[in-house]
Amino acid sequence: MMNNYVYILDGKAYVNLTNKCDNACEFCIRNSGDGVADTPLWLDAEPTADDVEKAFDGLRSRLTSDEVVFCGYGEPTAALNTLIESARRFKAKGYRTRLNTNGLGSIAAGRNIAPELAGVIDVASVSLNNCNAEKYAAVTRSAYGLKAFDAVVGFAAACKAAGIETVFTVVDTIGADDIAACAALCESLGIPLRVRGYVADNYKADGR
Repeated sequence: MMNNYVYILDGKAYVNLTNKCDNACEFCIRNSGDGVADTPLWLDAEPTADDVEKAFDGLRSRLTSDEVVFCGYGEPTAALNTLIESARRFKAKGYRTRLNTNGLGSIAAGRNIAPELAGVIDVASVSLNNCNAEKYAAVTRSAYGLKAFDAVVGFAAACKAAGIETVFTVVDTIGADDIAACAALCESLGIPLRVRGYVADNYKADGR
């Protein structure tokens, strides 16, 4: 198997650190394919920071953006040490870093990891998924059950407090009423909400 640790999408570099994830979301693109934009993303070995750097250097000429996004076929914080070291290296080279995360990194680690991300992650995009614990659990089938939702909200708040630009996301499949409830929660926390369109074709059909 070829391990694709970095892939290019819309001119940005995306870093694929792990296939591990605490959730089994019903809308996850892993349910409909083996990768993104014809790039296979299942791994048989997780990368080191050196592996990521080497893979990135091989694709650098294809970039049209200075943003590096940690978003692969698993949850990046499940490979926390590699995430932090890789992000540190990208920041040292002048790149802007974004973490796309399920927000469960702190509950998984058993500590608040936001201070460890501060300074190496510029933007944390946190999947809120739904508006309360019960609905979150139904959508994500999280390993942490009903505890997961509060952990996600707490993680995002901690990232904001640590000086990381933080945004919540939801997928539009949850419906208008639940999106409105999510928006109200996000407003109360002072964290913006972005509603993402559901993508079932792994970025193939529309040419992205």
